[in-house]
Amino acid sequence: MADNLNQSHAFIGKGKIYMTPVKDGVKQSAFWVGVASALAFSHSVEDKQELFEHHSGNSQLWDVSEGKKKTSISLTIQERRDDAMRAALQATVETVAAATVAGESHNVGEIGDMTFLKHGNVSDVAITDAADGPLVEGTDYTVDADYGRVELLTGGHTAPLAIDYGYGESKVTKPMTDDVDYYEVRLDGINTVGQQGRQITTAYRVKLDPADTYDLINENFAEMSIEGECLFDEDAGATYQVVNL
Repeated sequence: MADNLNQSHAFIGKGKIYMTPVKDGVKQSAFWVGVASALAFSHSVEDKQELFEHHSGNSQLWDVSEGKKKTSISLTIQERRDDAMRAALQATVETVAAATVAGESHNVGEIGDMTFLKHGNVSDVAITDAADGPLVEGTDYTVDADYGRVELLTGGHTAPLAIDYGYGESKVTKPMTDDVDYYEVRLDGINTVGQQGRQITTAYRVKLDPADTYDLINENFAEMSIEGECLFDEDAGATYQVVNL
């Protein structure tokens, strides 16, 4: 069937990006990376050899070797979902259960001295001076319960002070410590112009590099750019594929 010459084939792509971590050769649960503003593949050929003829007198190019082919991937995420952050920072995430602490030692004793407890989200903070006994919250010290920050309002105390408190559950992210083999990256995409077709694009084995930057103070919505290399998949016979639905 002939193409309709009046039908646009322009492309503006949108869609949802999913990642599936593979660890010790076993696929884990897939996750959506959240809002993403960009996804692209790039292709390159390295170490090509060129053969020039020497019989015409013009030294024209006669042949070229295929060289080494490489496919790379890049994406930009605009949310900070736990699984996506783990992939972007090559991180492990540990859950610290709620518990209590007794006698945590802090070397402070004068007015205005500030110290941070080892945990945040604290409650029932009680401070004891080894010489003078318990201090009174609101009179001798203040507590920022969210961040676990303690500031002394009175001085002349005998350091170190002993602090008892409880703390809530938290998640601890440790970048550059993960043990994921690679990720399968999938786009469930749609073209919002032209023929408005839908596509499933799958990169089978992606070795991600950690994000270059991790913004913590900013005025606009934060973005994280992630890049990686697409490895050849023996079963699929390619690094990635595009299925037009």
